Amino acid sequence: MSERPSSLDTGYVAGKLSLFPDVLDDKDSLYEVRNNAETTLRTGLPYNGKKIIVEDTSLFPPAGILRVGPPPGVSGETELIYYGSKTENTFKDLVRGFAGSRQNQWPSGSWATNAVTAEPHNAVKDAIINIEKRAGLETNPDSGSLNRRLKDMELKFLSPKAVFKAFPRVVLPGGPVRFQNFSEGDVIRTLWDFGDGGQSMEKNPIYAYAKEGTYTVRLHIVTSSGAQGISTKTNYLTVSQSEKPSFFYTRKLNSPALTYSFVDQSDGDILQRFWVFGDGESLKEEDPSRHEVSHTYQAPGFYEPSLLLVFASDKVQRVFLSEMLEVS
Repeated sequence: MSERPSSLDTGYVAGKLSLFPDVLDDKDSLYEVRNNAETTLRTGLPYNGKKIIVEDTSLFPPAGILRVGPPPGVSGETELIYYGSKTENTFKDLVRGFAGSRQNQWPSGSWATNAVTAEPHNAVKDAIINIEKRAGLETNPDSGSLNRRLKDMELKFLSPKAVFKAFPRVVLPGGPVRFQNFSEGDVIRTLWDFGDGGQSMEKNPIYAYAKEGTYTVRLHIVTSSGAQGISTKTNYLTVSQSEKPSFFYTRKLNSPALTYSFVDQSDGDILQRFWVFGDGESLKEEDPSRHEVSHTYQAPGFYEPSLLLVFASDKVQRVFLSEMLEVS
């Protein structure tokens, strides 16, 4: 592309194609190409060199593409190098191996000329550079880019909420505690800290505390976008030999075979209880003063009874036995 004044006669030399996303044709976004601009390297250029020191850059435009290699007209291997700025004897802000050329190391005395090669390819490469700079890469985008600002806002305003519950919250040493993770979003990593040194990466773990005490539980989640959420419940669980669970079962003397009694001593203004026996049978009890029911199983085995409590505040809570029921 030859040097020629623009039709506006502003002193600007046309040459570089308009680039997306700017789509402008002015001296701030475009660079010119000057034929016959040439110089030689004053010092060698290493393979990973970040600047090119030459004898003189005065004939070259402020930004452009260099052809580094043998003198013009002499065959041999060359490298195209984009430079974004220059001083009187140095080209800086390099993009090495431009337009598919092979990156190499060059001794002092090698020639550098203003390249006019593969213009469409170069324009596309320039466009990609601008897009990466302004829009930002998908991972580790540059500071100030659009993608970096969006990621920062996502972490600040759209961080996922870690939500969990555990039952029972009062348990004997060695008794299982069921943890349920209700966190929403595309959660790809979960870490539970049970407060006694134990941890789990399961979504809904079952854990047993060996020693008596009061424990703080923490849930840490990570989504596919890298956002993180943490929920901590202080003094959430009590493990004690003297504490009796609020929901338990008994086997009375002289009771029929396979018949068990279930007792609920939960606190609160309870309106209804839905007893679920784990064998497909259930019972709705609308008398809140009735805390105990009996149920006869049809066959021996292991069952997982539960109880659904409906409170006057419309709150609903489901509780489980501290262990599986073995019917025999």
